[in-house]
Amino acid sequence: MSQGIIINASDLNRIRGSISLTSAGGSTMNLSAGSTGTKTKAQELHEKSQARAKTWSNTLEGSRRKKAQEKRQKLELEELERQKIDAEEAKIQLDQRRATIDRANKLLYDESDRMKSFHSKMMLCDVLAEREAQVNLKEELKKLEQIREDRFLEMEKQNYRKMLEREMKERETKEELSKIAAVAQKEQLAEYKEKRFQEVEDLMLEGELLRRKALEDLEAERQAEAKRRDMAVKAQKETQKANVYLKQIKAEDMLRQQKEEEKIQEYALRKEKMLQLRKMKEEENFQQKQAARNAMIDAQAKRLAEMQNNEDARVEGQVKAKEADDERKRLDKLDMMARWEEDVHKSRQSQIDRKRTTREREKQEDAETAKFLGEWCKVLDKQESEENNLKFAAAKKLSEEHKKMVGIQRHKKDAERKAELSVAGHAKKVMEADTLEFHAYAEKCIRDYSTEGKNVIPLIKELRDFRKRVAE
Repeated sequence: MSQGIIINASDLNRIRGSISLTSAGGSTMNLSAGSTGTKTKAQELHEKSQARAKTWSNTLEGSRRKKAQEKRQKLELEELERQKIDAEEAKIQLDQRRATIDRANKLLYDESDRMKSFHSKMMLCDVLAEREAQVNLKEELKKLEQIREDRFLEMEKQNYRKMLEREMKERETKEELSKIAAVAQKEQLAEYKEKRFQEVEDLMLEGELLRRKALEDLEAERQAEAKRRDMAVKAQKETQKANVYLKQIKAEDMLRQQKEEEKIQEYALRKEKMLQLRKMKEEENFQQKQAARNAMIDAQAKRLAEMQNNEDARVEGQVKAKEADDERKRLDKLDMMARWEEDVHKSRQSQIDRKRTTREREKQEDAETAKFLGEWCKVLDKQESEENNLKFAAAKKLSEEHKKMVGIQRHKKDAERKAELSVAGHAKKVMEADTLEFHAYAEKCIRDYSTEGKNVIPLIKELRDFRKRVAE
């Protein structure tokens, strides 16, 4: 038994619909309603499956969707961070601009004449207060200096009393020491006398010994002097011998120099003879070379004479050939001149014809140009009249524009006058507010300086003068 084929309901409905497409009535409508319900259910199931598949992250589409979502979230977070940074930077820049504007306003406010004058008076108050402080400090320092001098005087008195007591003690000590020293000096004097006597005896004994030693030394000196004299005599004799030897050496040197001079003269004579012989030999060689050169010149002259005869014959033949060639060239030149004259005549005739044609064409062109210029002048006259009409219309329009501009300028001046009046009123209000602010600032400074104990009379005078200037 064969197995059946199983198909789903949607395929079955599709097959039935394609088969019974032409059938009418309630059966077709029922089939269509069933097919539509099945398709709707299938579509719902498909949408559910798609929605469920969108939640999966382990598929390619899910991973791509997850990466895209993470990238989008990252970009959104970065954008939020950038927006926060931009907001912070905008806030910082706004604060900086405000601080700069406030500083500029303060500088401008401080650079005004009244603020400069008031600040100068404040500086005067500071200077007066500083001067009072310096005066007080100077008085305090003076008192401290007086106290220090009193203490120093008291210390000097104490030191003087101590010094007197020390001197008294030292004087007593010195007297005791002097007594002890006197006793010791007596003992030392006795010892010294005894010692001195002993030294005198020793010196006398030593003098006797020295005298004996001097006599012995004198005798030895005499003997040494005798020996030195003998040695001097011997040395003199040896010197005389040496002088004689030196004289002999000098004589030998003179003889040797004379022999050397004779040899030099002999060498000079021999060299001079050699030079004379060399000159004679060179003269002989020169004469031989000159004779050989003359012989060569004669032979060459003879050969040139023979060549000259041959050259004359050759030159005569060349002259004849040259004359024939010149005659041929002259005939060719005459022929060429004839042709050239003929060409010149033809060229002149063609130039005359061309000039005649050019002149006729120029006359025709002049006539056409005159005709064109006449017509063009008419056109220009017409254009000029139209242009004059346009200029008149433009001038009229321009005058109307001028009138409008005058009205606009009048309105503008009125508006500017009103604006100036408004600005003047606003400036007056600003000046009044500025004056009130300055009064408040001045009163605050006066109260602060008064609290600090400074002299505020210059500030009060300056404020009173400013009020008078404002009232004026």
